[in-house]
Amino acid sequence: MLKAFLQKPTAGELLFAFKCFLAASLALYIALRLGLPRPFWAPMATCIIAQSMSAGSVFVRASSRLIGTLVGTVVSVLLLVSFINYTFLLCFLIALWVGICMYFSMLKRTTDSYVFVVGGFTVPVIIYGIIGDVNAINIQYIMDMAIARAEETGIGFMSAILIHSTVFPKTIGPAAIKRMDTVWKDICQWIGLILRGEPSATHSPQLNAAQIITDLRLQSANLPFDSSSERWAVANIRLLQDRLTVMIPVISSIENSIAALKKADKLPGYWEYLLDNIAVWVQQDKNTPQSAQWLRERIRHGLPKITPRSTWDEVTLIHLASDLGKLISYCESRADQRRAIDECIKGHATRAPKAVPVPLATLHKDRRLALLISASAVFTITAVSLMWVISGWNAGFCAPMMTSIFFLSFVRNDNSIAALKKVLLFTIYSLPPAGVYLLIAMYSAHSFEMLMLLLAPCIIIAGIYMARPSTGLGATIFMMGVWSTTTMYDLDMANATSFMNGQVFAQCFGVLMALVFARIFRSFDAEWTTRRLLNSIAEEIARLAQSVKSPPVIQTTVRMIDRISILAPRLSGLGTEKENVISRLFRELRIGTNIVYLMHMRSRLERNGIDIQPLLQTLSAHFAKSAHETGGKNTVLEQIDRTLQKVCHMSSPIRQNAAIAALTGIRRDLFPEAPPYYPQTLVPKEIV
Repeated sequence: MLKAFLQKPTAGELLFAFKCFLAASLALYIALRLGLPRPFWAPMATCIIAQSMSAGSVFVRASSRLIGTLVGTVVSVLLLVSFINYTFLLCFLIALWVGICMYFSMLKRTTDSYVFVVGGFTVPVIIYGIIGDVNAINIQYIMDMAIARAEETGIGFMSAILIHSTVFPKTIGPAAIKRMDTVWKDICQWIGLILRGEPSATHSPQLNAAQIITDLRLQSANLPFDSSSERWAVANIRLLQDRLTVMIPVISSIENSIAALKKADKLPGYWEYLLDNIAVWVQQDKNTPQSAQWLRERIRHGLPKITPRSTWDEVTLIHLASDLGKLISYCESRADQRRAIDECIKGHATRAPKAVPVPLATLHKDRRLALLISASAVFTITAVSLMWVISGWNAGFCAPMMTSIFFLSFVRNDNSIAALKKVLLFTIYSLPPAGVYLLIAMYSAHSFEMLMLLLAPCIIIAGIYMARPSTGLGATIFMMGVWSTTTMYDLDMANATSFMNGQVFAQCFGVLMALVFARIFRSFDAEWTTRRLLNSIAEEIARLAQSVKSPPVIQTTVRMIDRISILAPRLSGLGTEKENVISRLFRELRIGTNIVYLMHMRSRLERNGIDIQPLLQTLSAHFAKSAHETGGKNTVLEQIDRTLQKVCHMSSPIRQNAAIAALTGIRRDLFPEAPPYYPQTLVPKEIV
């Protein structure tokens, strides 16, 4: 970590630091000119909402903070007016409000979830600050304080959005497009290795692709507020992400098919030559429809003829051919979508895309985990509040306030323990310079210009490190510690006793309590959450197989890929089981998509006398069980083979190959160690 702090600042980092300084200066100047009671809250708001990524994310974060503050202000007034004489009940209601906000913020995966975060910690910030000053409590004081908080935060919002959006704005549009192009190059390289018979020894390529695509999907929620031309191509960008997502299970399936055929020495030379041609075609930047059609013709030419006695190797080849056809179509669609993005950016697009991108609401939501973490927040904040009330520690109101802020901000994340340790460390680091500013420098400043000149080195240096992903959290916490200390000047508490009692002991105690309780409540997280996410994929497959209506393939794939990306950071703690878990994840991803493909052919198969409903019910029951007995597995295998045999007897070739491909994929992924399918032993009685 020390190496990251010793790096020479870049021009972009210096620019961001100066923009942070300008935003803080503007916010403080306006707050002072308006005569607000706590003007230093305004620059602290600019520090919290500033982001180095883009003007778009600053707008979303700033607007979320303003809305959250307004909601929190209203709730604070209502709670104070109704329960000001019932301290214990009031503390519990504060904790309950924070828990409710945490619950909804964990379910809201996009940046605007910050509304719930800010709305959650605004209530304890306002209420604890007021009841900490017992002598000043009255209805008028409550109203004035609440309105002042909203005004100060609003000024910080306006200052941050104005500076970061107008002064050399850094946009996320070009970065998002560039990152998607990089992901596509990586996918092309992955495809090339697979088609040439050189698969990766690990699942890193597909796992990395899943994580990056999901990150881009969440990041694209900010694009409509971006100042770049890419904001006009939001729909096309999200459609491109959908195309990249749906490729992952197809490529993974192709890899398995080639490996199985080569292991059995059943991959004909014709197909090896064709795979080389497809690899070259995929890696070319510009491909014509004629070249894609030529490849499709070659695939059809190499297909084995399906008969009632077709072997496992033949149906596996059909499965490979089906996946190759999908891959070619997806590559064409991706190229068309990429050209549409360029046309939108240049202003040449004349109409909106016909397809509708997968909504972000489709992404995974773990309501049970959110409820558990929210309940732990209620317990923790209530416990710390009771410690403060029972102890009679007047300046200790900062402790439950800090616990609320940091528990809400960090415990909702997976790396909460490491993050809270860093928060505690940089809070301690901020105390010496904060004390110098509060007790010495601010008494030496006799004008606004002199004050900002004294604050400039701290703001600019911290801003440089805030612009770096590796040091951004620590620098932000450090700067928040400095700004929160300067607010003591507004309260006429700029003395050593108040500083040591309130900022040093109470603030550090509050962060420490958040860390202690987070370690208690989230110690289960890695193994327990991994198991829950794995079970959620199996449960979704069970629900899919029971669906009356066939769900869209893209939505199913997006949701499963999202779960895989959530699981990815937790897999490092599984040790030797990591690769087995990843294999299971992608195996069930392929099973889920093949079930959906099969369901889309249900009506066509029924017209040919093949009812797949018994098979779907058997698969649903299989995945709904927490433990699968051997006998149950044999039943599923027999059902799949019986259905596959019926499909091979279809008189109409329409959809026959697609159904064979889906059934073959389900069988191979569900029973990789089972003996190969052998049709002669499973001819149904009605066909004999």
